[in-house]
Amino acid sequence: MNTEEINDLYWWAQERVRGFMSGLHRSPDFGYSVEFAQHRQYVPGDSPKHIDWSVLAKTDRYLTKQYEAESNMRSYFVLDSSSSMQAPAGPEGKWNTTLKLLVLIAALVQKQRDALGLLEVHGETLNFFESSNKSENIQQILNHIQGIGTTPKANTVFSAAIQQLLVRIPKRSQVLIFTDFYHEDDEGFVQEVNKLRHAGHHVRVFMMYSGALEVEGKTLSGSLVEDVEFGTRTMLSSSDVKRYTAFCSEKLRFFESAFRTANLQFDTVDIDHGALIGLRKIIA
Repeated sequence: MNTEEINDLYWWAQERVRGFMSGLHRSPDFGYSVEFAQHRQYVPGDSPKHIDWSVLAKTDRYLTKQYEAESNMRSYFVLDSSSSMQAPAGPEGKWNTTLKLLVLIAALVQKQRDALGLLEVHGETLNFFESSNKSENIQQILNHIQGIGTTPKANTVFSAAIQQLLVRIPKRSQVLIFTDFYHEDDEGFVQEVNKLRHAGHHVRVFMMYSGALEVEGKTLSGSLVEDVEFGTRTMLSSSDVKRYTAFCSEKLRFFESAFRTANLQFDTVDIDHGALIGLRKIIA
């Protein structure tokens, strides 16, 4: 994906978000962090939007709400760029659909004037971008993602990624993790993510998968497939496909159960439905 395609993608996301959010309330997951402090007497010149109308209805007194602070939420994307995220490939494949969904959420975050950062990770390689609400920051993030090649990359080591976040991001940040179910230590992954919640961050995991390919195994039987990490090729029999789809389905069930048990927000996103459907599911 070149620079022009990245710019077109961001423009596409902004237009979709503008139309998608028209008439809707602010998403509860993306917005201002406001701490109510106390009431004070209304004086001429105060904005009517701060009047506590419930108090007025009960006591016939005009009081306005005061806040300790009104600060923009800081959101951080954690993007798993290991090789498994590149399969299936193509314009509507896992990686491109993940990128579209990420850019849609980035446009939504920017629309609400929140700050956005990125931690891109594969294997033990970490690339961190501090959060900012400037459009140039999003462009820098997208330019970095554009440069991620298709050379084989090992599964992400999330322990290092989570430690990086715990050290570098402010308290009560929002962390949005984009990954798939190909993890060498499933329980360890859930435990690492849970550390962020215990540290006071709002965490949400988006698990990307292809229902048609990875759950149903369509078009796989009799196909020559290549391991995206090691480059080995295998001709799949019908029994191979059954074992593979059973493995994928079990992975999805495990993660859904484990994250729910850990009281972490978890969303499965079927790439075959497209990024816009994924966004609707996320903010519904």
